[in-house]
Amino acid sequence: MKKLVLFILTLFCINVASSANAMEIEGLLDQALSLQKSGDKAGLEKTLNLSAVALEKETKESKGDFKDKLTSSLGGLKSMIPLASKGLVKQNALQKLVSTIKLLLGANRISGMLGGGSLVGKAAGLKSNLGLMQMGMSALGGGGGDQMGSLIKGALGGVGNLEKGGLAAKAAEPALKKQLGSILDMVKKGV
Repeated sequence: MKKLVLFILTLFCINVASSANAMEIEGLLDQALSLQKSGDKAGLEKTLNLSAVALEKETKESKGDFKDKLTSSLGGLKSMIPLASKGLVKQNALQKLVSTIKLLLGANRISGMLGGGSLVGKAAGLKSNLGLMQMGMSALGGGGGDQMGSLIKGALGGVGNLEKGGLAAKAAEPALKKQLGSILDMVKKGV
């Protein structure tokens, strides 16, 4: 019995640490944008370094379908680090990279959730990652962001039904999986 409790506590701690790392990446990326805008070269360099380390860790631990695209974005992030201390990181380039990373992070995490079986009980994670994808939609360019926004809005409605639990959640799950699959396909084609 003690081993079972210890095992459950270990899984809980790993999940909490993973969530903290996830929030850390997004916060660091937002901080990098602020530092670039304010002209803080040293702060930007440090924040880009921390962002790269956190993104690399998540990418290595990833089970989602967007691991290769995240690794490519990680390369872009790392290439900006030496430019930061010289004040050569362009705002538009950094903004586009941050948007792309957010879009891919959300997509990758949702992909992992879809690969993990039932979505019941995962509403909070789905909402969070769909929100992250909304923040990164500008990376799609053209009209892709509008179409993605519409798909995400529909999926969020499905997540709302999932939150109700019971029969409503079980009834909503197949349609929600299909909606999420369409969103992920769009990201695969657009980024």
